Amino acid sequence: MSEDLVLDPARCALIVQELQNDVIMENGAFAETGSAAHAREQGIVANVVDLVAACRGRGVAVLYVWYIVEAGAPGLKVNAPLFEGVKAGGLVRGTWGAAPVAGLEPQPGDLVVEKMRMSAWEGTRLETLLTGLGRDTIIITGAFTNMSIEHTTRTGADKGYFMVVPEDGCSSTSADWHRASVDYAMRNVATVTTCAAVKRALGA
Repeated sequence: MSEDLVLDPARCALIVQELQNDVIMENGAFAETGSAAHAREQGIVANVVDLVAACRGRGVAVLYVWYIVEAGAPGLKVNAPLFEGVKAGGLVRGTWGAAPVAGLEPQPGDLVVEKMRMSAWEGTRLETLLTGLGRDTIIITGAFTNMSIEHTTRTGADKGYFMVVPEDGCSSTSADWHRASVDYAMRNVATVTTCAAVKRALGA
């Protein structure tokens, strides 16, 4: 963990990725993967709600990244196991499952990015928004740590962004998958830290 982290709020954007009902809630489409249980273990909703409030208070741009498909998931290429669950009926626009979890609904001034792949960059307007906002440091939270979060973090680093991952603001399908990602995979592409440390770094 980086205890000496310092962040300039004017350069930062907070991404809240895929904290949608189907992804981390008990009755969600992916609950049987263990995602709902691990989200509870992490206390992810409360942690991210608190971090979002702190970021808004410091002028950090807040962006929500949602995985959204139309009914039947037309145009979704099922070329990997992750996409099979979506094709089977998850994250359909307008349904409870695709909606953000309670407490993490966008507020006036927040921005929403929709995606259909693992990375938040792939086929979306994310980079256009960040460029227009003048933000080069990304604090990323959400699910799943070892999939969408890691994909977005790795690509962000390749694109030249400074990536910050508060690990208690992320969750996966189990503690093992989560720890494999934050303890090993992301150490060379991001600053892995905590929500509390991010708040201190922002002066919140």
